[in-house]
Amino acid sequence: MDIITAGRTGPNRSVRFGGDPVLDERGRSSVLRLAASVTRSVDTCGPEVSTRETAELLGSTPDLVVDDALRTLDVGTWAGRTPEDIDPAELGGWFADPGARPHGGESVSDFVDRVHAWRAAQTRHGDRCVVVAMPVAQALLCTDAGRFFAHEVRPATLYTCADV
Repeated sequence: MDIITAGRTGPNRSVRFGGDPVLDERGRSSVLRLAASVTRSVDTCGPEVSTRETAELLGSTPDLVVDDALRTLDVGTWAGRTPEDIDPAELGGWFADPGARPHGGESVSDFVDRVHAWRAAQTRHGDRCVVVAMPVAQALLCTDAGRFFAHEVRPATLYTCADV
């Protein structure tokens, strides 16, 4: 499965949690540059505006599926905030414990389980090309919630997930 992360957005640039913004100019440019190396049409994307914009710029199939199961991690009250805006003990606890929900949103464990359930339900594997938010790509690439933060991903980048 080819996994493409959405292009850069304002919150990516300013390192903020959450949100559903549009691609910025650099994000659009990087997606257009990436298009030359994408060999499959995008058939599925997450519901965020940035993932849909990225899929369109890459030449998605006419029957593009916008799948809510591929929505990004719900960071609750942290949405729109920078890491510096958050109590260090809460932030540290969230990074250390995949089951923690100090923001009131979705735990990393629940999020990874949700994304892995989507992956397991797919009948087409190797020929898939999906566009997702960066946290979703991290979840697709990790083996379990404890390894979620071990996968660093970047905007407008192609990854291959060989185990599906």
